[in-house]
Amino acid sequence: MVTSRYAELVEPGKFVIKEERLTHADDELLIRITHCGLCQYDGVYYKGIIGNPPLRLGHEPVGIVEAIGHNVTGFEVGERVTGLFAYLKAFATYGVARPDQLLKVPAHVPSEHALAEPLKCIATILRAAPPEFGDHVLVMGSGFMGLLLIAGLVGRAPASLIAVDVRQERLHLAKAFGATHTLNAKDPDFLEQVNQITQGHGTDVVFEITSHPEPVELAAKTLRRTRARYVLAGWHGEPGTYTLRNWTTKGAIILTPHPSFSLDEMEDMRRGLDGVARGAFPMDQIVTHRFPLDDIQTAFETMLSGWDGYIKGVVVP
Repeated sequence: MVTSRYAELVEPGKFVIKEERLTHADDELLIRITHCGLCQYDGVYYKGIIGNPPLRLGHEPVGIVEAIGHNVTGFEVGERVTGLFAYLKAFATYGVARPDQLLKVPAHVPSEHALAEPLKCIATILRAAPPEFGDHVLVMGSGFMGLLLIAGLVGRAPASLIAVDVRQERLHLAKAFGATHTLNAKDPDFLEQVNQITQGHGTDVVFEITSHPEPVELAAKTLRRTRARYVLAGWHGEPGTYTLRNWTTKGAIILTPHPSFSLDEMEDMRRGLDGVARGAFPMDQIVTHRFPLDDIQTAFETMLSGWDGYIKGVVVP
């Protein structure tokens, strides 16, 4: 049994650090959490849009095996692991996991880059609508998830890979990651620029990762007519109003590759972590901020504002 410190959201916008005694069962492992990614999904709870405080958050943990239950095999104390454990309880110093929730972190991968949960999501999204050779592809939103998508789409030989954002520094990264074109969503000539890039064809596949009605609809207006694929990958935690004819008049196929879409989350997670191990995802350029657990309030405010070049942050308990 250990004493674990954890962050509790006691009301919207306010965390308090608390302690608890934590132990593990014979079929579980005790994990000392060394890193936990900050996610906009947690931010929806933080803003009070969903959930009823008091509650706990954090679902992107990485850690070190501290103790192993008698019935657990295949793991050793001291090994680094990542996975789907301590769900909405991972902003803490310790967590408990089942063996089937864990993957071992490859020796050469830094722990802060082994954020298996969002990497799993990227694998799910990419596998939902893999572009065909010669497709025109648009990624609406070039934050952490959008940049990972762009990196994962490089090599599929699209006719164009268009990265969109409103922040120039993120578009510079998108270009460095392999986007063939970068566009600012606020440019009044945005749709005409897409039309020129695609030579009047329109986009074949759109990956939306913004979660806001205006860019969601703007991206839909770029679709070609007849069965283009629109991947609604952003987390839409707040209600919004949408004009459905942007999709229906074009016969678009809408896909929503959120966790429940995956037929095998652990397999998607394995693929995502393998992508980091192979160098497909340049995590060193997009994990930009680190915060101690005691500074989790600042961490959330920074994430939600995007201050100071923020792309992805991790809490380091």
